Amino acid sequence: MKRNNRVLLALLVLMVLPASHARAQTAANWGMTFPTSGSAVAQQHFLEGVTLMHLHMFEDAEEHFVAAQEAQPDFAMAYWGEALNQHRTIWNIHNRDAAREILQRLAATAAERARKAPTAREQAYLGAVEILFGDGTQREREAAYSEAMRRLSETYPEDAEALAWYALSLMRVTPSGRTREQTRSLMASLSLEVLARNPRHPGANRYLIQSTDDPENTDLGVIAVNNLAGVDTDAAEALHIPSHYYIQHGMWEETAEANIRAFRSSMKWVAEHEWGLEDLNSHNYGHLVQFANYGYLQSGQLGAASALREQVEADFIASGKASAIAGPLADLHARRVVDLELWTEAVNLADLADRHELRETGLWLAIGVAAVRSGNLELAKKSLSVLGDAADRPVSQGAIAALEVEGLMLFAEGQTRHALELLEQAVETNRLLDIQNPVNRIGSPTRPLKPTRELYGEVLLAHGQAAQALEQFELGLTMLRGRTNLLLGAARAATALGRTALAADYYDKLQDSWTKADADHPLVQEARK
Repeated sequence: MKRNNRVLLALLVLMVLPASHARAQTAANWGMTFPTSGSAVAQQHFLEGVTLMHLHMFEDAEEHFVAAQEAQPDFAMAYWGEALNQHRTIWNIHNRDAAREILQRLAATAAERARKAPTAREQAYLGAVEILFGDGTQREREAAYSEAMRRLSETYPEDAEALAWYALSLMRVTPSGRTREQTRSLMASLSLEVLARNPRHPGANRYLIQSTDDPENTDLGVIAVNNLAGVDTDAAEALHIPSHYYIQHGMWEETAEANIRAFRSSMKWVAEHEWGLEDLNSHNYGHLVQFANYGYLQSGQLGAASALREQVEADFIASGKASAIAGPLADLHARRVVDLELWTEAVNLADLADRHELRETGLWLAIGVAAVRSGNLELAKKSLSVLGDAADRPVSQGAIAALEVEGLMLFAEGQTRHALELLEQAVETNRLLDIQNPVNRIGSPTRPLKPTRELYGEVLLAHGQAAQALEQFELGLTMLRGRTNLLLGAARAATALGRTALAADYYDKLQDSWTKADADHPLVQEARK
């Protein structure tokens, strides 16, 4: 991000946050310890910098590491921290050139830098960072760095920070001889070991949630969720991260509340740093509003969702249509149409896309689904064309979205067998993609935006195959616990089968999700009957 004094969020004037905002991020508040050879002043700045790195407040961390260097110019660990700050593992940001420049300020060569570290332990930390930003491809260096941190943590078993940084290094590394799931299990185990020593640890709590963020292992994350609930903090990432657990458990009100708090805190931080809308990234803006919006829609708080959409569109325009806000704008509008089954909104959604030149996959999937459901096959064809352009980018899931829209179109045209084949193919393609890219299974707003089993089940039900539809909805619920659209589909399928008690159970679960739903929610009355 660049510092400037340009347009800031209109939302900021509405925010009131505690005066303890800065105090709540201190090392003492998080129970942090990381002994080094630094002087008292340098050590305190160093400790604050490490705490802020764990909290993903990287710009603030840098200020403390620089202050530590000013207090003690040869303090090697302050340079270690500032360099490591350029490797933002979870966000997959790696600035090797910047890190090398930082290390060269300490001394010109690795050997000279090592001599600046007065203990073998500090030399090991510095050596690990030398590897991370040394020679070889990024993946090779990350793997070698992780191995160095493993050795360091075993050499100094009393060092909780060595365990924490080793755990984090496994986020994007799979050591030889381990599967990805075994590596995630190791990451969780290391995080738990750190938390046994310091339950408030700002990094280990996050790393535990991240390493168990999938439908099978998510229950372990409650330890970190409870730990974080006991910490007084305004750090946006610390407020946000429990929502990965909440979404895995269908805790929609908690998801919305956590992320709107995180968003407000993030925007206050942005204002304090004098940044403008056009300087924002997905982590301090889009990620948070998308999670909040999903929580609002799933819990039926449509007024709150509407206010958020209006704010994001206003910010998008005020920013000069910044790319960091384009994706969230598309996502918020698309999910409203899909999750509330507002099929007549297809044209309005397409107008929004054309007006702002939005080509996001989720938006055009929503346009395509709504267009077919409302009988506008020409618009559906346009959607399919846009999705086809994104088909070769797996992260965008354009190929799966295209299969979904094409399958729906064929069903609308009466080509039922071929339609069902394509939708089944979408389900299988999505399943394989989840295996290849486990990140698709994390607790987040659904990807693809219209879940494949959900859509397949809806078409099966419309074709009179209620038993097969119920199976798809129930399989979907094992992966997307509590998703209201899947619950609704299961209730409808059970009703069609005459399984009254099962239908009532699913409708009861819907009412539990919609205790705060607005009165004009288009689907609530069906559940309340």
